[in-house]
Amino acid sequence: MRHIHRHRLLPRRPVISSHKQQAGFSLIEVMISVLVLSVGLLGLAALQVTALQNNQSAFMRSQVSAMAYDIADRMRENIAAANGNFYDPAMAALRSNCDTTAGCTPQEMAQNDLAIWNDAISSYLPMGQGFVCLDSTPLDGNDYGNPQCDGTGNQFAIKIWWDDDRDGLINVTPSNAERFVISFKL
Repeated sequence: MRHIHRHRLLPRRPVISSHKQQAGFSLIEVMISVLVLSVGLLGLAALQVTALQNNQSAFMRSQVSAMAYDIADRMRENIAAANGNFYDPAMAALRSNCDTTAGCTPQEMAQNDLAIWNDAISSYLPMGQGFVCLDSTPLDGNDYGNPQCDGTGNQFAIKIWWDDDRDGLINVTPSNAERFVISFKL
């Protein structure tokens, strides 16, 4: 008979490295993990800031739209004054007797409407300015001081400018339009 010798496999002893080698390696891992986490949190914070800015911009645009349609509705209610060109921003003035339509003339009502509208624009929009005019080319005009209204045609233009990005300037470049324009006919 043959004898088969079985070799016993002894478990290997783990290689134990010195304490100095392992201590530095785990500290580097922790530092890299903290760095990766910090970069991720900074990215998340930047995303939140951008979302808040866009939300504020959308809110201001919705306010501008409501204000433009408000003055358009007021002009439709006071057609005599609109056709008489009494919705001139230079003539805006609060009239205490215009709380009702029976208390004032169409011209006084137009002046009162513009004063209330201008007050709302300056209250709700940073550097807000608005202009109402007859204009055959409504999509021009750089600011309140230069609205470029030609005064021709039968189409009214409502132009509103504001500082959307709050940099202290009103930009009308296509990439950063801080102007809202609607045009309508009575």
